[in-house]
Amino acid sequence: MHREKVMNAVAHKDNERILINIARFLPSNRVEQLVDFARFLEAQILSENLIKEEGIQEIDADNEHWYALMATDNAQSLLEKMAGEALAEHQAGRTKPMVFNHKGGIEPG
Repeated sequence: MHREKVMNAVAHKDNERILINIARFLPSNRVEQLVDFARFLEAQILSENLIKEEGIQEIDADNEHWYALMATDNAQSLLEKMAGEALAEHQAGRTKPMVFNHKGGIEPG
């Protein structure tokens, strides 16, 4: 078992080096695509883990609850109000651009 972990770690390091070398020679817009794809793969793993932990029935029940909640007139009115406020702030110049940091979090641009 220990030998298998060591071999996996070595293979992982080799793949890291390969990706870094590829990224060094790509144009910046292609590096952004590579990062986006890596985040997509990461999100898939998170989704798979969530399904394992909670089960698909529980996730479906949560989704149905949110869909029902968002379908109410009160929720739609609140969403429209919030969207209007956000648009007004943007048009007044009180918003700032945002970017993703290296960990995938959002921060001011």
